Amino acid sequence: MNKHIEILVNTSPLWAEYVSDLLINRIGCSGAVMEEKEFKDEKLIRIDITSVKGYLAYTENFDAQKVREIFSFERKNLILSGINPDSPGSWEVKIREVLEEEWSENWKKFWHPQKVGSKTVICPTWEEYEPEKEDVLIRLDPGSAFGTGTHPTTGLCIQALEKVIPEFSNEITMADVGTGSGILAITAVKLGVSSATGVDNDASVISIAGENAGKNRVQDKCRFFAGSAADITGKYDIVAANILTEVLVNIMPDLKKLLKPASVLILSGIIKRKLPLIEESLEKNSLKTVKILEKENWIALISSGRDDARMLTD
Repeated sequence: MNKHIEILVNTSPLWAEYVSDLLINRIGCSGAVMEEKEFKDEKLIRIDITSVKGYLAYTENFDAQKVREIFSFERKNLILSGINPDSPGSWEVKIREVLEEEWSENWKKFWHPQKVGSKTVICPTWEEYEPEKEDVLIRLDPGSAFGTGTHPTTGLCIQALEKVIPEFSNEITMADVGTGSGILAITAVKLGVSSATGVDNDASVISIAGENAGKNRVQDKCRFFAGSAADITGKYDIVAANILTEVLVNIMPDLKKLLKPASVLILSGIIKRKLPLIEESLEKNSLKTVKILEKENWIALISSGRDDARMLTD
């Protein structure tokens, strides 16, 4: 039976995104979940983020002490830089093993229909939702795969897709690197893309992505397989990659090989302070930034190799 390692870090609302970045970029978690707790008194009800959870695939040689040392070190550095010791919270780390079924069920406690971008609505399969006239409804069950649309990195990608897809004419093809639950490929097809190819180095998520495509009746336009950007063949009008900044830098040449002369590259998973690394990598690969999207200290880039890249400048 598959297991995961759950890492819970107690924090404060102000520093939840920072902790999320550490879990993803320093610890290597595939995603982060912000735990919300409701406080009540006589006058109001307040929703407050009290902890962030990250998940790793189970390994017998997992070093729990190293994780605790990383968070202790990072918190001390913040305080030494002048941050009020009370501001970030305790950053107490709790670690436990969870079965894959429990991992999947945890999403259902906090995930509800959410509008992402101007018209895309991500709705879990166990929730009821009556779409409005202009809504593009995506029904999703992430299972053990990362990608629900609730995290800013995924949401920014969807916003980017809403912006770039109308700029194309004729049939549009798309490659989704790090597809996870298939959310970006599926959304792209429902927004007008003719066909989408999704790839992920985690073979366990491929069947989940395929099932989600079926739930949205786009299985005939989506193809998913295990591998990396280097394993994708052909050229695509849109290439999207929502993964770690350092990985984006390393695979940038592979991403560029997937682009046609007038293609668009969408990059996300970038914490704001790491934007210079991405911009340097784009320049080395003769790619230009067309537009930057930002939410909660996260960045998504729309880029192109075109000298006359005019789209999306408004």
